[in-house]
Amino acid sequence: MSYRPVITLPAMTLGILFGGGMLPAMARDMAMPPSATPQAMIDAAPGARLAGYLNFCIENGQADHAGATPLMNTLIRNTGAVPPDEHGNMDYAYGTVGVLQPGSGNMPRMTDLDIPARHDACTHAVKKAGMGA
Repeated sequence: MSYRPVITLPAMTLGILFGGGMLPAMARDMAMPPSATPQAMIDAAPGARLAGYLNFCIENGQADHAGATPLMNTLIRNTGAVPPDEHGNMDYAYGTVGVLQPGSGNMPRMTDLDIPARHDACTHAVKKAGMGA
C-alpha cells in the first residue's frame, strides 16, 4: 500500500495556495467588510486608538511628522493611552498596528488598504484628531 498520493495531494494543494499567491489575495479580499469604510471605523474609534492610528500613519510615512506628532501626544496625554506603569492600552496598541476594527472576526487593518486608500485614512485620522477627538 502506498501513502504517496495521500501525502502528495495535500502538499500540492498547500503549495498552490501559498506559492501561487491565492491565499494572501483571498485574505486581502475578505479583510475589509464591504459595509464599513476605514473612515467610518476611524470615526468610531476611541481616542486612544486614534492616537495609535496617528502613530501608525507617522511611522509609515502617511502623515506629516511635524503636524501629526503634537496631535498624537495630546491624545496620548488626554486618554492615558501610554500609562506610566507601561501596562499599555489595548486600543492604542491596536491603532499602532493599524487594526481598524478589533474584535471583529477578520480584524481589518490599514495594511489591507492600497497606498492611496491608506493615505486617505491617515488624512482622515489626522483631521479627526485636529478637531479635538
